Order: sequence, then C-alpha cells, then structure tokens
Amino acid sequence: MKLSYRTMFYPLGVIEISLDIDSRILECVDSALGKLGENVRQSIYYYLKKDFMLEKFEIPRKPEVFERALMSIFGKEGCKVIEKMILVEIRKNFRLKRVLSFKKAIKVLSDAGTCSKKQLLNK
Repeated sequence: MKLSYRTMFYPLGVIEISLDIDSRILECVDSALGKLGENVRQSIYYYLKKDFMLEKFEIPRKPEVFERALMSIFGKEGCKVIEKMILVEIRKNFRLKRVLSFKKAIKVLSDAGTCSKKQLLNK
C-alpha cells in the first residue's frame, strides 16, 4: 500500500502528513521502543495489552492511556526517558522542530491528519 504525503505548516514546524498518520506514529513508537531491545519492546506491548487493555494499534488514539501505562511500568523518570526517545523519532519522521510532550505531539499530528484527510476528500 502506497501512502500519500502532504506537507503542512504549523507553528511547531513543517509536518509531512500521510493519509495513514496512525501507522507513522506507531512506527515512531516502535522504533523508539526497539532501541531498548526486542525483548523489552515485546514485553511493553504485552503489558500494555494485559494490564491496560491497550492494543498497539490504539496508542495514537489513546496517548493518555499509553503515558499512564509507561508511568506505571517504568516510574516517572523512566517514562520521561521513553517519551523523549519517542519524541526524537516523531521529530525526525514528521520534521517537527519542537514538541513539548508526547500527548501534544499526537494531538498536533492527529489534528493535522484529520484536516489533511478532509482536504483530500473534498478534492
């Protein structure tokens, strides 16, 4: 499946929007967690599902639950480290200049993706 991209300008920087924004966000999360090791990444996904009823594909739509789960698993400081790792990937993949938090990044990207999808559907 080929993804279509569109570039949009926001106060936080230029964002490349794809029609499947959730998949790109998940790639960022997956890449960041992968830096901790494959077993750690799989364990995190397992505990997200088991203890927090959060499937991997739901992470972009439920960033609050994801953040709460990371906080529960790793504590406040560990959660901050993992969020920073994810934000590095998000900045790199979406060409954002600055992002304050994981939740805010997801909101900006989701809003931009929704706007972009509506614009593409109206053409």
